[in-house]
Order: sequence, then structure tokens, then C-alpha cells
Amino acid sequence: MSEIAFGAPEAFQLAEALIKKPLVWSRSVPTSSDTPVLTFVKFRSFVRAVKQYRSFVQLAKSGQWEDALVLARSLYELNLNLSEISCSPDPEHAARRFVKFGKFQHARLEQKRLEDALHDEDAKVQRSPKVISRCEQQLATAVSALKRDFPEFRKPSGKGWLESWSGLTVEELAPRLAEKTGAQLGESDYYVFKLGSLFTHNAPGALFLGLPQDQEVADWKKYCAALDEKGRDGVQQFLYEASICFLDIVGIAGGSIVGYQKRWFDNVAIPLLKKF
Repeated sequence: MSEIAFGAPEAFQLAEALIKKPLVWSRSVPTSSDTPVLTFVKFRSFVRAVKQYRSFVQLAKSGQWEDALVLARSLYELNLNLSEISCSPDPEHAARRFVKFGKFQHARLEQKRLEDALHDEDAKVQRSPKVISRCEQQLATAVSALKRDFPEFRKPSGKGWLESWSGLTVEELAPRLAEKTGAQLGESDYYVFKLGSLFTHNAPGALFLGLPQDQEVADWKKYCAALDEKGRDGVQQFLYEASICFLDIVGIAGGSIVGYQKRWFDNVAIPLLKKF
């Protein structure tokens, strides 16, 4: 399948024009700031968004729209988190919590690694008491460190750990972001996240998109054609939604970017977005 044959070529041209300036900015460093953690988080998120949006456009343009949707989901969640940090009463404090939660996640991964190692050794026919003892000691140390270093991420009940830095789910954050960006009461772009989530997890809803409701199997060539048609029909909307997320992130992170120009956002980016 040729690139031009898939989707509207003008939409891809708009997307490439949209990323041109941010791509240059992303090769710089964060600005100096009185809120260093917030600035670092914003700039790191901006650089991540540039890479993901660029990859999204390349995948969508080549017809790999299913994989592109995975990146659209990721951009959406990044936008949610950055918006929640920036709109908090104390953004610097929120940014510190965000960074600390990242360290907490790494500590939890180490705990899981040690648990797996202990389980694997315990399951062996010829178990090594020495290895088991070492794993148990390391695991006890890891659990103790989690409780000592990250008490703020315990659930209010005291049992278990929070699943997100904010204590809120994506579904709960979605209407908050929508409200902050001018949506009507009750509106959100959560659909984009959910659709992308299906493809991220290779859920049945993604694998069998396009399969007729009254069929469990289909002629393979006809099914592939139907799937491609779904992609062609949706690619411009996917581009538009991903572009909104990307521009939201650029706008939020603007103060952290060396050379960022507000007039670019107002006079170039927004007019480009309106043409999608």
C-alpha cells in the first residue's frame, strides 16, 4: 500500500508542518527556572511528545494505523498527567510527586523481580537454601524500603498501593482535562484513549475490528480489505486527535523550552490544526 493511497495526503502534510519547529526545540535543553522540577518534567514530557507524535505520523502515513493508535493513547495519557500537574494549586509540588512516583514504580518493579526470583528458585527440584535465603533477605529489604520511602503512595485504607501518582484513574482525569480545555459539561476525549487502549493490549475489540457482527470468521482477503477501510476512514480523525494532544503538551511545556515562541503557537500551530 502506498503512502499517498492511505488517508488524505494533505492531513499528513499539515502534521509534518506542525512538528517542524518543535522538533528543533526538542534538541535543546530545559530553561533555567525557579521551579526546576516542574521545568524538568515539562521539558521531558515535551521531548517525549515530539518523538511519539513524529512516530505516530510516520506509522499512520505508511498505513500502520493500528500501531499508530498505540502512540495516540500514550500521547493522550501524557497530556492528562501534564495538565493535572500544571493546573494543581502547587505545580512544583505536583511535579515532585510525579517524579517520586516514577521512582516508586521502579522500586515496585524491583520487588516483583525479587518475588519472581524467589518463586523460581523455590520451584526447582534442587533448591538452593543459600539462594533462597539471599532472595528473602533482598526482598525483605525492598519491602521495607518501599514502606519507608513512599508512604504517601499507600492507599487510604493502608492496604496496598496507589495505581497512579494523582490517585485518580485516566477515566477520572479525562473530564477534568476536557473542562480545562473548553469542553462542555460531561464531555471528554476519553474515547480516544479507550480505542487506543484496545490496540495497546491487543484486546479482542482491536483484533476483530471490522468483523461483521453476525460472523465469527470471514474470508481473509475481504476481512483485510474491511480493516484497511476502517483505517482509511479514521486516519484523519486519528491525526486530528493526536495533534490536539501534541499541541496541548507543547503549550503547557512552552515555558520550559529554550526558543519557544508563543506567537508560533497562536499564529502557526492553531491555524494548522484548524485545517485538519
